[in-house]
Amino acid sequence: MDTPSLSRQGGNVDFTGIADEYDRWYETPFGRAYDTVEKKAVERMLPDDSGGRRLLEVGCGTGHWSAFFSERGFLVNGVDISSEMISRAARKQIPNASFKVADAHALPCEDGRFDMAAAITTLEFVRDAEGVVAEMARCTRSGGVLLAGVLNALSGLNIRRKRAGAGPYATARFFSPAQLEALLAPFGNVEIAVAAFVPRRAWALPFAALTDLAGRVFGSRRGAFLVGKAAL
Repeated sequence: MDTPSLSRQGGNVDFTGIADEYDRWYETPFGRAYDTVEKKAVERMLPDDSGGRRLLEVGCGTGHWSAFFSERGFLVNGVDISSEMISRAARKQIPNASFKVADAHALPCEDGRFDMAAAITTLEFVRDAEGVVAEMARCTRSGGVLLAGVLNALSGLNIRRKRAGAGPYATARFFSPAQLEALLAPFGNVEIAVAAFVPRRAWALPFAALTDLAGRVFGSRRGAFLVGKAAL
């Protein structure tokens, strides 16, 4: 996801004034294109019977993905270290969703409370990704699911972000498909999908669904977005 700023759970990024910018990005042509293909990638990982399942969303930000999960029937509990982001998420009045300020490294949840724990473009910006995933697993019941959406270290887009050395991407920890699999593997059987093969040129954005499909069909490992699922 090519957002201008992202929540850094337990880190040192200044969140002041970015909630509006974060949401506005999804209204841009590139924002809509990335959002569409990334959500389709995540949806392919979701269970068919998600209705009524309890989902913990770590790094929920302004609730953009919370709304997505709510629409698919989950009961969403979103946490984020940024009070500004949480305030914005709460004001959206997303059905079957509640929000709380919390550090992902020490989640205020009892063991096994949730059916699924998800982190979408969060693990790249935390101090200790392994520790956060362990916390997510602790809060998820046996037989539940861990879901992680991350920025792909092999993507040309993300390589350019890192080289630019500006904003939150300068210190972000991007993951390759193999690295994401290794991160989730201690907690269960892992499935990894590569997505977000979005054209670089604005004129080609109407074809983003086709370029994304082509990238997946031909097995490219360089899409901008990865989705990993671990069955506990």
